[in-house]
Amino acid sequence: MNGPSTLDTYGSQTSFSSAGTGADATLVLTTAMSVAAAVIFLLVMGAVWLAWRRDRPGSVWWIWGGGVILPVIALGTLVVASTFTLAAIGRVDDGAPVIEVTGHQYWWDIVHDPEGRALRDANEIVLPLNIPVTLSLKTEDVIHSFWVPSIAGKMDMVPGRINRMTVTATEAGRFRGQCAEFCGLSHPLMAFEVVVLPQAEYDAYLEDLRSEARDADTAQLARGRDVFLNEGCIACHAIRGVAEGARLGPDLSRIGARATLGAGMWRMNVGNLAGWIADVQDMKPGAQMPSYNHLSGPDLRAVAHYLASLK
Repeated sequence: MNGPSTLDTYGSQTSFSSAGTGADATLVLTTAMSVAAAVIFLLVMGAVWLAWRRDRPGSVWWIWGGGVILPVIALGTLVVASTFTLAAIGRVDDGAPVIEVTGHQYWWDIVHDPEGRALRDANEIVLPLNIPVTLSLKTEDVIHSFWVPSIAGKMDMVPGRINRMTVTATEAGRFRGQCAEFCGLSHPLMAFEVVVLPQAEYDAYLEDLRSEARDADTAQLARGRDVFLNEGCIACHAIRGVAEGARLGPDLSRIGARATLGAGMWRMNVGNLAGWIADVQDMKPGAQMPSYNHLSGPDLRAVAHYLASLK
């Protein structure tokens, strides 16, 4: 098996390379606050130094002016600026298309068009370029926190509550997201990817989501499909056109097209798929899935090849 994936598999995860309107506003505010804090610190230290010089009259006024009045004015200005910035990036566009994101221990369920056909995917959010999209954020177990620093700020996902945020991606590419709230044993291994596509490619992606999974067109793939159906995998996982309706685990209809396995932990390939099926707890401690180490070698390879073919 290949080793765990890092940022070379997913896109960048940084607040200093913005690719969305929310990240732009956050970066401007962060830069302004950092510069202001540095200036205030230098001015206050200068006032302290002047106050210690007993041969200069009026040192007490330096303390009050530079140590109290100036910081109050500066911090008050920053509070007002941050309030308006947070209000702007937190505004929800009720007319924007909705993508439903549900946090689980330890993966992400993604549903495009939740009010319609419910086009389902997992651990990968695809956004159209320069078009606002409202994310409906919820959780099925504990508190999670949705965070894609290159595109928008973070928002908590609280049991029993739906939080919403509207994001607008301004740069095409792949960007890494992460759960930012400790949620259990594999919290640091709960990543996801945001893929931003031009409108035509985004429409093609949605059309692909509407279609059924690829046929098992070889004997090995057909054997893998049969293993998937007969070993009880359909109790948790859905594959469009093969087994539909299960919601406990990620939808596997296009699992082979994803960059990683295990919500950002392992590179997607046949070897890692086989290792995951055979001993999931070794691959990702705390994952809510049983291991299938009773499968024979040929059956294990067949089902791994079958899943890798689903693109």
